[in-house]
Amino acid sequence: MTRDELQKVQARLPLSAATIARNSPDDSGSRPCASNEKALVKLTKSTDEEKLNKTERDYLAYLRGPGAVLSWIGVQNITLKLAHDTRFTPDFTIVHNGTMRCIDVKGFQREDALIKIKVAARLFPFIKFVIVKRGVNRSWNHKEVSP
Repeated sequence: MTRDELQKVQARLPLSAATIARNSPDDSGSRPCASNEKALVKLTKSTDEEKLNKTERDYLAYLRGPGAVLSWIGVQNITLKLAHDTRFTPDFTIVHNGTMRCIDVKGFQREDALIKIKVAARLFPFIKFVIVKRGVNRSWNHKEVSP
């Protein structure tokens, strides 16, 4: 999309800063690719990464750390509807070896959060749900929630 085309769209629609950045050509004229074009990869921070607390940021660094072989990491990008007006958004969603895991990082855990993740595990048995807490020596304790 050229700058002129982007300005025309902006005049008609309210676009977020992230959408404008994704679709704006850079100084060299290159832009993010469509599915039928050659890939031009631009790695940018997810906007939701800014909303993470310190413990969640530390765990994200752990997921992306040396030796990480995850296929995909999503940051607060999936919301599961559990019931009328009740939703659960895990901190991280990862895909590894064809298995999807929803990870919720907790410094401390309230009862309603535990109930929500257990209900989600029952409603979505094809997804593995994991609660992560910081252990001793700054290690991570993973507890899988069974349906």
